[in-house]
Amino acid sequence: MKQRLRVWAKRLAIAVLVFAAFLLLVVIPVGGSYLITNSRFRFPERGPQTPAAVGLEVTTVDFISSDGIELRGWWFPGDRTKPVIIFCHGLNRSRLELLERAAEAAKRGYGVLLFDLRNHGQSGNAFTTLGILESRDVCAASQFVRDRAGRRPQVLWGVSMGASTAILGAKRCPAFRAIVSDSSFLSFRETISHHVGLLFRLPSFPIANMIVGITGFRLGINPDDGDVEAAVESLPNVPILFIAGGNDRRMPPALAERLRRASTNSRSGMLLVPGATHGEAYRANKELYLNAVFGFLDRAL
Repeated sequence: MKQRLRVWAKRLAIAVLVFAAFLLLVVIPVGGSYLITNSRFRFPERGPQTPAAVGLEVTTVDFISSDGIELRGWWFPGDRTKPVIIFCHGLNRSRLELLERAAEAAKRGYGVLLFDLRNHGQSGNAFTTLGILESRDVCAASQFVRDRAGRRPQVLWGVSMGASTAILGAKRCPAFRAIVSDSSFLSFRETISHHVGLLFRLPSFPIANMIVGITGFRLGINPDDGDVEAAVESLPNVPILFIAGGNDRRMPPALAERLRRASTNSRSGMLLVPGATHGEAYRANKELYLNAVFGFLDRAL
């Protein structure tokens, strides 16, 4: 009887180990990949819900990314003598996230293009790739502005994934005079590794590595095309303002400092907003934030 119990206990232990290995090495990596690329979850947007609510008179527009994704947004031409700012929202957000900031830019005469990145807001369904394919959307937005505003200087202003997308887009289509990067991550690989540990308390190796590999294979993309730090290094002629929240656990200030060091442009800078969590620097201290951004743009342009 004891021998039989030992045999069953051994079999049970093996079954548990096989199940755990299957869960860790197959279910979680594959599920994680689909969660990143296929999710249509959206955070409820706070603050004003329409351009009229912030006194911004816009035209509703749409344009097409180079791979056929329809992108929808709002256009405000501003003063013809001033640059145009293209705004890029964060993951699981929409153009509404940056509406107040766009209104502040419009008050200062800037032209404004707010639009929803692929798989977000009212834009077309697609895979979310944390900036890799979204950089094509930035290039499409740049072409739209060129068609509407001619040779006026263009600026990118993004938050979180939007900041990373902006920098990757500036590398893909070098048409920008300055970038405001609020809470960018370092790279596609690094942010998945960091968030696997931060949000799910799981080891980054091998789980994060497998999520990255599976995502690249599924979508036919090169994960290294999402290297934001390398993109910054490739933009010596573009001044970048890096913004970080002092209490941001997702993209800690050290990441912004590292990106700042990667920029060789003498006009690049960094703003640290004490007490701000991820993507919340603007709400934590609007006056400090706006003074820093528009002061930077005055110097950069």
